[in-house]
Amino acid sequence: MNPSTVDVSIIIVNYNVKHFAEQCLRSVEAAAGSLSTEIFLVDNGSTDGSVEYLKPLFPQVIFIDNGENLGFGRANNIALSQARGKYILVLNPDTLVGEDTLQSLVQYMDDHPRAGAVGPKILTREGSFDTTSKRGFPTPWVAFSRFSGLARLFPKSKLFGRYDLLYLDPDKPALIDSLVGSCMMVRMETYREVGGFDEDYFMFGEDIDWCFRMKQADWEVHYAPVTKIVHFRGESTRRSNINRDQAFYGAMHLFVEKHFKSRYPLGGHQLIDLGIFLAGAAVRLKKIWQRWIWLTVDWCGFLAILALGRWLRWGDVGLTLPVAFSLIVQATVWTASLAGFGAYTFRRGQSVPLILGMLNGFLVNSSFKYFFQQFAYSRKVILFGLLAGAFYIFAWRITLSKLMRTGAWQRFYQRRTLIVGVGDHSRKIVSQIKESPDLPYRPVGFIDPDEKLVGSLIDGTPVLGGENDLARLVQQEEIEEVLFAHDQVDHLRVLELISQAGKKRGVNFKLIAPDSPVQPDGRLQLLSLDYLSPRGLGRSLKKISTLFNKR
Repeated sequence: MNPSTVDVSIIIVNYNVKHFAEQCLRSVEAAAGSLSTEIFLVDNGSTDGSVEYLKPLFPQVIFIDNGENLGFGRANNIALSQARGKYILVLNPDTLVGEDTLQSLVQYMDDHPRAGAVGPKILTREGSFDTTSKRGFPTPWVAFSRFSGLARLFPKSKLFGRYDLLYLDPDKPALIDSLVGSCMMVRMETYREVGGFDEDYFMFGEDIDWCFRMKQADWEVHYAPVTKIVHFRGESTRRSNINRDQAFYGAMHLFVEKHFKSRYPLGGHQLIDLGIFLAGAAVRLKKIWQRWIWLTVDWCGFLAILALGRWLRWGDVGLTLPVAFSLIVQATVWTASLAGFGAYTFRRGQSVPLILGMLNGFLVNSSFKYFFQQFAYSRKVILFGLLAGAFYIFAWRITLSKLMRTGAWQRFYQRRTLIVGVGDHSRKIVSQIKESPDLPYRPVGFIDPDEKLVGSLIDGTPVLGGENDLARLVQQEEIEEVLFAHDQVDHLRVLELISQAGKKRGVNFKLIAPDSPVQPDGRLQLLSLDYLSPRGLGRSLKKISTLFNKR
């Protein structure tokens, strides 16, 4: 083992996030101050040209090119074996450290000689506290509480919330079980005693395992909010074909198998498996609810309207089995017809699919009169269903639309928004949005067309990618609004990006002219560009050209 000849060895494992790594390295350089440092960048077989891009920019950095993805722990171990620092900082490439981070953590370690590892307060890309900053060990009960949702229901409970430790004050130092590998400073003496990361973990869990072995060796693990960093979180994972959830659950299994099998010989894995099953079921139910809520509301409304029509027609619903079957079929025909005309896709707020769907459903239901008379079909009831049903589906949609324009709704529900552009115009737009809480936009991040600022922050809002990342980010970040706010607009390029990114339904694209202010009602756009079809894009281009030629 090399003797300690520098204050801090910084180890960064990179995978396909060259722009984030660039900003991370720049922040590390700015934080060095009077400390002597060495920086390792270990590349895990990136395919985005990371090494070729970063080497000329940072000639003082020690590059280790693995040529393949060896996993987080194994890649770190390669650099750990070469490190010469009194302290070692394991750092993710999608982080930004503060100018005081290195010196504050070194000072803390100097002041706490039994601290084997220390971690700072970590902020998310949106500026909120990242709960992974401090964690408990995932014993079977702790893992079950997390996966089953009990920890979310009772986040500050010492019984259910022991994984995220939210009952501890995030602004006060504390002795904890585990830190997160995105930013943790480890004493060289501790590393020499307990060794490096366990390479059985490919991704996730290796940081918890490392801390567990430190504590077994009587070293302390400290959470110290004496400094802050920003973690964009998950950027490398999103650029790989690794299933994040499966990798995380697998790591928990491995940890329990390795450290708790003898302590919990019966029921340990089963408890975790039950928690994983409940977590997966909750995710699936949420997706089903989001996808089918509009259709379900319409179907229930049609069923009630048809039952009311029978009552008005005969003074009694006469709810026999054939009648109940006929009502269910008619309600299903109408909702299926609406679905067929696109009423539940990205056009669900438009009137044409609703009108066509209602008329088609009326014709189909009317035809049943001649083929299934035994089910008590009535053309008058069907006509009532058409008229009352049309009123119903339009009424509740219009009511919802009006409600969504109110300040109370917009304060409650703000649409996740990406801003394309990083110039003065886009910064002004974001500033106006943040200063106006009633506007229905929540800026998630910027898109930098030149990719020079990717991985950095602009007034607290992260730059998440370049234009080529737009389609991916729309999917991954669940974006609902994309605001094109270039200082100089290339209309053809805007439409090209919309055609690529607009395949996700429910996304609004808006082009904001450089002198278009944010209105009190939230209207930002010079022209709304909802993605419909290539023909629609062509019409939009003509409109844009006409409008801008007039300006």
